Parts: sequence; structure tokens; C-alpha cells
Amino acid sequence: MEERWTCHGCGICCRHVIIPLSPEEYARIRAQGWDKDPTLAGKRLFVRTQLWPPRYRLAHQEDGYCVFLSPTGRCRIHERFGAEAKPLVCRMFPYQTVALDKFAYLTLRHNCPSVIRHAGQPLSQQEDQWRPLAEHPRLRPQATVPPPITLGYRGTWNQFLRSAAVVERLLCNPSYPMVRRLVHALLFAQTLDACRLSRLDQERYIELLRMLEESVPKEAEPLFRDRVPPDAASQFIFRRVLLDYLRLHPGFPLQESWQGRIQWAKMALAIARGKGTIPALAPPEVALKFEGEPATFSGSVSLAELDRSLTGLHRDVLKPLDEYYEAMAISRRFAVNGRRGWPLTDRIRALAASFPAALAVLRLATPGRLPTADDMMAVVIALDRGEGLASLASRTYRRRLRALGRSGQLIRLVIWWAR
Repeated sequence: MEERWTCHGCGICCRHVIIPLSPEEYARIRAQGWDKDPTLAGKRLFVRTQLWPPRYRLAHQEDGYCVFLSPTGRCRIHERFGAEAKPLVCRMFPYQTVALDKFAYLTLRHNCPSVIRHAGQPLSQQEDQWRPLAEHPRLRPQATVPPPITLGYRGTWNQFLRSAAVVERLLCNPSYPMVRRLVHALLFAQTLDACRLSRLDQERYIELLRMLEESVPKEAEPLFRDRVPPDAASQFIFRRVLLDYLRLHPGFPLQESWQGRIQWAKMALAIARGKGTIPALAPPEVALKFEGEPATFSGSVSLAELDRSLTGLHRDVLKPLDEYYEAMAISRRFAVNGRRGWPLTDRIRALAASFPAALAVLRLATPGRLPTADDMMAVVIALDRGEGLASLASRTYRRRLRALGRSGQLIRLVIWWAR
């Protein structure tokens, strides 16, 4: 799967996204004189995120767009001072490095419609653009120890990469639908957690991986013959995860105001109860485009939509979701980036947990109609953004995932929401 991308100026990367600033970037942008610009004078440009030492991020407009985004969909910093003057995070997007043992992979973030559509030049033809950024001191891969494989075993880089390669093969197996592939990966993680890996030498470890990879498809068969709904406690935990992904959807009506906070609190209560209505998500023709003044969208959607079936979705609708998981596995991004300190098995659970969340968001985004590929594209953008969300990388979330994994409820959630 060749990754391709060229910027088409949709502005999605400038909305609902946190841009942290280094001390040097904060000082440089402050010195650019934006307080004297008539379009920005009096507006909040930065948000302090840490008291000491002080840390800042770029502020947002009330509609969630970056404060520096102009009505024409262009970055004001870029327009006036050039690309080099922008924060490094902005310049790097959507390129993403994945640092491994003695090398790094380069992949593309799926928080961009052009990436999901494969619209643009292949990465192999963009080296003059991404290499200077990838070699920046803040982004250059550093030699480090491998992430743990399980909670009690770290292992070597060779063992870690071999384990991640098994996950890649499981998630990229075209013989099964993605829901089945993710269950295979969860069973692999579950069994790996139960093994005493420290007692195995390299040869026996490789043999264990081979046996597990061969056995999980057969182990999964009865789970799909007799689908059992998750219990009430697991559904409650899942709805908390769903709330996080909903607010990351590009069509979510985020408002930087007290009214928006009150609306968010009401929505959180409704999601927790699993009853009532929530603000409707803007459709793709609104959410994925930027045309001068931000488009407005209103309305509500009943949480009863969560109970409807999604059977019969065309493969073109599922394609953006399938390719997202395949790209995460091939690039090893799920296994290395973010979620510092998490073992590989818990990272597999986090990746799998995003699947039922994706299908729940898709139901809420398409009330009373069949989803389209563009609807799924907006959902994938939410999933990609979730990889950088603090609440989805917290110790609390990891403990919940482990509890769901041990009880078998996580597998039930994945299978049930694919109904």
C-alpha cells in the first residue's frame, strides 16, 4: 500500500487540534507582532498549558479552528513569514516518524482527507520535503529501549519487532473482514499476556509466535457463531470511550465558550446514560470543507441510533477504516508512538477498542441513512486524532482495557458493534 498525499487546503488539520509550542517557537511567534494586526488584535493567541516551566499552545477560535487560520483557509504565519516560521508540529503534518531500533519508518497521519483518499504524490517523491523535518533535532529518532511486550516482560528489540510483525500479518490478512482480524489480534495479545516469556530463549520465543499466529483464527470461530452482547458495565465503560471519539469528529460542534461547555456536559450525561439526544454531527459536505466563513450546522440525533444494524455496508464504505488499521500495523505506529510505557499487548487492545467506537460514531453521524465513504473518512479522522488524546493514553484507560481484556468483554464489544 503506497501512501500518497498533497495538501488541498481543506483546513481539517487546523481544527480541533492541539499545537504545542517549544519555548523558542512561543517567543518567535510572539515577536512577530500579531497584537498589532487588526484581524487579531485583542484576541487570545496562546493558551498556557503548564505553570512552571511555562508551556504554551496555539489558541483556537470559537469554532475550533486555529486562531491563525485566515478566512481563505490559509495560515497567517505561513502567508506573512513563510513555512519556516510555523511551529514544527504544523510543518511536519501529516508526516509521522516511527522510531524503532536502528531505523525509523515514515508514515502519514490519517487526520487528513487527502491522505485517506490517496490524493497526491507518493511519499517516495517527497523526500526533499520530509527529510529535513524528520532530521530536525526535536524529531530525529533517538536510540532507546524497546517498549515492553507484556506488562511483566520487556524483551529485546528483535522480539518486539517479531511480535509486532505478527500483528501486522493478522491485521492485513485479506481473507477476513477487519472485525475478525482485530479479534485475532486480541486473542494473540491475551495469550501472550498469559505466557511466561522470560523463560523462553530466542528460538522458543519465535516458535511461540508462530504457534499463536496459526491458532488464533480457529480460536475465534465460535465467538462469531454465537455473538454475545457485552454486559452493562462494559457498555458503560465503552460509552465513556465513545464520548472521547465523538468530540474528535471533524463535524462535532465544538464551541470555545461557556455555552459550549454546558452543551458538552449535557452530552456527556446523555452518553453515560445511553438515552436521550445529543447535538448532531455535521455531514461530510460541511465537516470536511473550509469555504471562507465556517459553515454552521445544527440539529440533534437520538442515541437510539446506536441500536441500528450496519449490515450490508459496501466495501468502498469500509475501505477507509480497513486501510487505517492496516497502515497503523504496517508502520508500527500503534506499537511505538504515544502511550508511553504501555506494553505491546495493551496497545493492541487500545487499537481494537477504537473499532467499536468508530462504528458507534458512524451510526450517530448518519441517522436515518446509509453511510458513505466520506462519512467513514470523517470517522477515521477522529480515530487518528484519538492517538494523541491524553485521556486515551492514561493509566486509567489502560487499566480499563486490561480489565475488559481479561473478562473477554473487549472481544464482545468489538464483535457486537460490528453487527
